[in-house]
Amino acid sequence: MKNATLTIQRKKSLCWALIILITATCVGYCSPARARVYLELDSPNLRRIPLAVAPLQPLCGASEHEEIARNGRKILIDDLEFSTFFEVIQDTTTYLEKPQSCSLAPGTFDYSNWSLIGAELLIKAGYSVSGKTIVAEFRLYDTLEGKMLIGKRYRSRIQNMRLLFHKFTNLVVEEVTGLPGEFTAKIAFCGRVQGEQAQELYTCDYDGHELRQITRNRSINVSPAWSHDTNKLVYTSYRNHNPDLYMIDFTKGRETPLSQRKGINAAADWSTDDRHLTLMQRYKDHSEITIINSRSGQLLRRLTTSPANQASPCWSPDDSRIAFVSDRSGTPHIYITAVTGGPWQRLTTIDAYNADPDWSGYNDKIVFTSRIDRIFQICTIRSDGSQYRQLTYGHSNCEVPCWSPNGRHILFTKKINKIRQLMVMDEKGRNLKQITFDKLEKKGPSWSANR
Repeated sequence: MKNATLTIQRKKSLCWALIILITATCVGYCSPARARVYLELDSPNLRRIPLAVAPLQPLCGASEHEEIARNGRKILIDDLEFSTFFEVIQDTTTYLEKPQSCSLAPGTFDYSNWSLIGAELLIKAGYSVSGKTIVAEFRLYDTLEGKMLIGKRYRSRIQNMRLLFHKFTNLVVEEVTGLPGEFTAKIAFCGRVQGEQAQELYTCDYDGHELRQITRNRSINVSPAWSHDTNKLVYTSYRNHNPDLYMIDFTKGRETPLSQRKGINAAADWSTDDRHLTLMQRYKDHSEITIINSRSGQLLRRLTTSPANQASPCWSPDDSRIAFVSDRSGTPHIYITAVTGGPWQRLTTIDAYNADPDWSGYNDKIVFTSRIDRIFQICTIRSDGSQYRQLTYGHSNCEVPCWSPNGRHILFTKKINKIRQLMVMDEKGRNLKQITFDKLEKKGPSWSANR
């Protein structure tokens, strides 16, 4: 416990206090009532909006830093392409406007230079560096209507530059789609070095960057889950020879045991108000689903009563229902029940093994793992049992899926060259992307909300 707590204290400033170092002031105004609708997300023929990202320029009087300009532009492009909402015109040789300093503000450039190359939206950015501090200004323009949509100025430490750029691309996505971005979120997962028994907790950015090791207790740690305010992380550890539930509070730099019932205390999931946790706990010779107080760990309700095993609970977006896995029919399937108890509704009927549900707050879909032709694949289904869809068709197991903060992407693990890596795809199973490439064996990923 002591060793893990010291590690958390060291990581506190690296993992979550970064946000405190960044301040943002608005340098432009956009009315929430826009005349133009950029993307209708429910449209069956959703198109990508052509967008250009001008080369980053030093602000007036600032020195040029080629590496910062190059890396900053790459972060912007990578974020926007990942969102799947934009067709980024990357090739600067096609740009009609010549790069020059002090050209961010409206009236200092010709919109037609960008609309003529097909860019409907334009991002311009400038920066200045002083010691270990960077100041960056961003503008998003509508080139067809000739107006600025977003203007922002940020200041941070240079080491936190990625977070600064992610914050702006979050705003771009929200401006165009009405959905929040997903670029300042964190991913937690369990990682094991090959040849070792210990399985520690790690975090990284949505794109695999900024890898951090969170625990160093030399034990087996499983099933991390973020609180919705992103300040806390619960997980199960076998450090005391029993699978106990622990909570890490990153704001306080402290870790505490939350549930130490004899037998399993695992697969916890937070209610949307962060007041409660649902988890699987051992009763006699099988596991049941319970609800506990997220602060004290006090048992509030035993939700299921069955001689079968229950596992992997998750909350509905309105906290009124819980989806979970049960083998009461002989093989694992996903069921739904009210948080007040009552009859169970069996959700999955196809295939003989379904597990690991995660309920999206944006589209009422539950993503889960299903064994199909002896291979685990990722599938989705609506909470009423309709619109079942298989998303992956890989030749190696795809497991433990979870939703991104805005419900547009799904994170899961897949074995690549004999090592489980983190993979991301969009909600329809397209744009599959591997985001980790190291030698850590990864399990049980959890995607946080935006910081």
